[in-house]
Amino acid sequence: MAITKKERQTTIVEIEGSETRVTTTESRRGLQRLRRRDKKPKKPKEQPTAGQMTFFQHLGELRNRIIWSCLAVLAGSIIGFIYSRDLVGIFADLVKPYKLITTNVVDQFTIYMNLAIYVGLLLASPVIVYQIMAFLAPALEPESTPGTPEYEQELKTLKSIRHSLWFFIPFVAVSFAAGLAFSYYLVIPQAIHFLSNFSQEQIELLPEAQKFIGLVTGILFWSGVTFEVPIVLFLLAKIKVVTYKRLIKWWKWALVLSLVAAAFITPSPDVFNQAVIAVPVFGLYWLGVLLARFA
Repeated sequence: MAITKKERQTTIVEIEGSETRVTTTESRRGLQRLRRRDKKPKKPKEQPTAGQMTFFQHLGELRNRIIWSCLAVLAGSIIGFIYSRDLVGIFADLVKPYKLITTNVVDQFTIYMNLAIYVGLLLASPVIVYQIMAFLAPALEPESTPGTPEYEQELKTLKSIRHSLWFFIPFVAVSFAAGLAFSYYLVIPQAIHFLSNFSQEQIELLPEAQKFIGLVTGILFWSGVTFEVPIVLFLLAKIKVVTYKRLIKWWKWALVLSLVAAAFITPSPDVFNQAVIAVPVFGLYWLGVLLARFA
C-alpha cells in the first residue's frame, strides 16, 4: 500500500528518561524488516570433506588419530603391567612340569615390560581400528557428478561399505580372540608336548623365560591374524575387489597357503601339528567364501 505525503511527514516523538526517539512510518517498517531478517535461522557451517581439506588439515587429523591410539595403547599397557605377573604364570603353566628360568638380572623386568606392551596393543586394537576407519571414512566419496544416476549409485555403494566397515569392528576383536584361544589351548600344548619328547637323561630341559614367552606370543599373534581371514575376504568382496566365484576357483591356492601358514605358525616340524592348524585355516577360507557370497 502506498504511503501518503502526510504519513511521511508524520513523526512520533517519545520521550523516555533523557532519550528522545523520533520514528517515522517508513523507519518503523524498515525496523520490522530488519527484525524479520534477524529471525531467519543461520545455516550450519558445513564440515569440509576429505577432498576439501588441505594438506595440513589432513596432517592435523592424522596427528589427532595417532594421539588417541597412543593413549589407548598406554592405558592398555598400564593394565598389562599390573597383571604381568599373572600372565607370566599363565605362560609358565604351558611348560609344566618344567620351570622357566632367566639368565640375566634384567630379564624379568624386560619380560614384564614386553608383556605390558603386548597387552596394551591387544586391548587398544579396537580403538586403533576405529581411529583408522574414522580417518579413512571421509575419503569414501562419489567421484561422479552430483545429481546423476551414477552419483546416486556410487553414494549408495559407499554408504553400504562404510556401514559394513563399522559393523565388523567388534567382529575383528572377537575373531582375534578366537585365534588366541585356539592357539593357546590346542596348538601350543601339542607343539610343546612333541618337542619336549626329544629330551634325554643326559640333557636337562630348562626353557629360558624370555625366549619361550617371545615364541608363544608370536604364535598367539599370528594365530589371531589368521582368524581374520573371513572378515578380510568379506570386505574385499564388498568393495568389488574379488567375487565369491573367483574365490571358489582359487581353492587350490588357498590350500597351499594354509599349509604354508601352518608351517610358519607352529614351531614343531611334525605333520600332525601342522595339519591341526592347516585344516582350521582352510576352513576359515571357505567361511570367508560363504560370507563373500552375501556381500
